[in-house]
Amino acid sequence: MSIFFLKSLLSVVLIFLAVAAMYTMFEIFGRIEKKQDIVKLKNAHRTNGIVYFILFGVIAYYCISFLTAVKVELSPRSNMHSLFAFSILALMCVKVSFVRVYRQHYSQTKGIGLAMALLTFAMFWTSAGYYFIVTGFGYDKTAEKLMEQKRQSSYFALEKKGDLAAYPARNYAESIGRGKDLFDAKCAFCHDPYGTKKLVGPGLKGVMKGTRLPVSLRPATPDNIRLQLREPFRDMPSFKYLPDGEVEDLIAFLNTL
Repeated sequence: MSIFFLKSLLSVVLIFLAVAAMYTMFEIFGRIEKKQDIVKLKNAHRTNGIVYFILFGVIAYYCISFLTAVKVELSPRSNMHSLFAFSILALMCVKVSFVRVYRQHYSQTKGIGLAMALLTFAMFWTSAGYYFIVTGFGYDKTAEKLMEQKRQSSYFALEKKGDLAAYPARNYAESIGRGKDLFDAKCAFCHDPYGTKKLVGPGLKGVMKGTRLPVSLRPATPDNIRLQLREPFRDMPSFKYLPDGEVEDLIAFLNTL
């Protein structure tokens, strides 16, 4: 199970917790005639909030760990996702302070709680919702094939323009050593270089010894490794910011696996 699929499943649980929080809040404050035990509803709302906070922290840990490891610029969708997440965290802190300390603002916690729930839906849509749609809950390969066709079209367009030079991989020790250090710093979090076991991405043992690259299924050539780094297939982040020399060092190391 990939980290993206696991995080998306946890996000589904977070949505259910947000719905439960809204339900208990509406039952407590919204009904003129109370149909349920208010004390039990308040206890349920409090417990639900604690579980929400813990699960939110677990998902945030996965996200931050991934970003720390790959060190890439976020896409616009990922930026919106991060904005929603930090807004929820800020509102959560304000709500707790109003409940525990600044009791004169207690009446405002209802609006804050509703805002947190709605932001949870927005946060879910910009990450897990998108993931489930484009992957068919992780099982449908149709989206993957369509994305591959787009990537291949982009590749052949660049090739016709001569933007992809047919350079072989470097084979001298200094470049391979620098490539290994670069791989350890930016790629080892997601890829196992000495095996085929999947971490976040596929294992890369023998990646340039076979006929096809994993996932994208492009021919296993240095040119396609360069393209994958600049215009990655599927969930892999882009490494456009890497200087050409570092890209060649990385390819030199991959060629030894």
